[in-house]
Amino acid sequence: MWLRDVAPEDVTLCALLEQRAADAPEQTFFTWEDSSFTLSGFNASVNAMARNLVAAGIAARQAVAVIMETSVDYLCLWFALAKIGAVEVPVNSAYRGDLLAHALKTSGATACIVDGAFLQNLNEVLDQVSDIATVFVRADAMQTPMTPGLLNFANLTRPADETNPGNAPGYCDTAGIIFTSGTTGPSKGVLLSHHYLAAYGYMYAEINGLQADDVILNYLPFFHIGAKFLTIATLVCGGRMHLEQRLSVSGFWDTVRRFGVTNFVAVGGVCNMLLGRPPQAGDRNTPIRTIYAVPDPADIHQEIENRFDCRLTTVFGSTEVGLPLFRSTDDDYRPGSCGRTSPYYEVAILDDHDQPLPAGEIGEIAVRPKRAFLTGSGYVNMAAKTVESWRNLWLHSGDRGYFDADGWYYFVDRATDSIRRRGENISSYEVEQLVGKHPAIAEVAAVAAPSELGEEEVWVQVILRDGQQLSAEELLCHCGEIMPYFMIPRFIEIVADFPRTPTAKVAKYKLRQSGPGKGAWDCQANGWTISRRGLVRNRGG
Repeated sequence: MWLRDVAPEDVTLCALLEQRAADAPEQTFFTWEDSSFTLSGFNASVNAMARNLVAAGIAARQAVAVIMETSVDYLCLWFALAKIGAVEVPVNSAYRGDLLAHALKTSGATACIVDGAFLQNLNEVLDQVSDIATVFVRADAMQTPMTPGLLNFANLTRPADETNPGNAPGYCDTAGIIFTSGTTGPSKGVLLSHHYLAAYGYMYAEINGLQADDVILNYLPFFHIGAKFLTIATLVCGGRMHLEQRLSVSGFWDTVRRFGVTNFVAVGGVCNMLLGRPPQAGDRNTPIRTIYAVPDPADIHQEIENRFDCRLTTVFGSTEVGLPLFRSTDDDYRPGSCGRTSPYYEVAILDDHDQPLPAGEIGEIAVRPKRAFLTGSGYVNMAAKTVESWRNLWLHSGDRGYFDADGWYYFVDRATDSIRRRGENISSYEVEQLVGKHPAIAEVAAVAAPSELGEEEVWVQVILRDGQQLSAEELLCHCGEIMPYFMIPRFIEIVADFPRTPTAKVAKYKLRQSGPGKGAWDCQANGWTISRRGLVRNRGG
């Protein structure tokens, strides 16, 4: 069942779950730890939670922020919000301070559902977010001191009518808002329709040739569109999903064999990390058939396929543009290419005046869908940015590339000023704003530096105010206190000035070309580790 075969109004989260639960009620939809959840049982839980949300005052088209780790509760909540037509705003659970306040304010959220582990972060910004009138705290952390007026998430999981609440939203209505990195400004919230969100899963299933006997490993956080399209793809192909809170490289192959995993997403440096483990006799003896590698590292592509006896697929895509370019299981490998044009999109390489360029010439990758609602619907409360990105009937990706005479496309670099680190898109603007909060700093430039694991590391150069002193290590600790872990710079350099353009702007392209030199302080080489817990000082460091 591919996207081209289904009417648009049937391509929604609600329609998919209802149909699959009706067709195969006792089939396992997903596993979590040692528990299994059938399609009908899960759908019943979703319906009950949807009714409890309505009883708690959550309404259609209301923006509801969700700050939660991956869990069965979160998966159920996502579908329940969709069934009542509310707009889910999944917020990166590492956000705090200004970044968190920005996401909550920009989205227009008036309710928030939060794991207790992140309640303190929410409490610290609530005075800046006056629109949020309702806060549910998930019961597993109710030991956290509760502010009067907060509600218990358990109220949403209590028994209720398990039939479909009805009044499902339209396929063109907004289902969610996912924040993606800003470049010259704060992060932007992408408006996602019910149709687009579900279509993403259809396209993933098609690219990877998924069938009813496939088992999809989903370890991605649900504030990431990847976790969502893997869930939808499971419903589309009629297979099974194994849900994990996060990736464990050390236990990865044990999980694959135990649950019969046949497909997973390798974001960031995952391919490098899996290859980095010593070869084992059973490396080729696993159920894995396909790895969706984004990016697909040309230098180790063949080694991955040979060592693990599988096929790598890849795409060019984003939260805004969908999956307009791909290499599927049916395509031959073309080193360095991100694929050919999807049948659902038009793709062009444009010059600075939005004129199409011929084969071999580098320009901006631009996209437009061949059917409605196959891209994001704009940026929430950012009209000017929406017009800028969707100008001249093309959705501008902000990425540069080219295509060859055979119609294969190649990603070259970002035209924008973002940093890609371990699967996270990071706004250099936001890094600069947070680093610049230190009173000793006059000016900041944040750029990408190469990483040994593929993708990039965060590198900041700073100019100090006259008469101020600050060590790189002191600045690192400042960053650790106010930044999400994934933004904390690995490389820090204190400089007298930056290379500049004739108009005195920082010439970041020159910084990127040079890379961190001898004057750059590497926190990793100086006894620090950047982990999900934040900054960790290594013993003996």
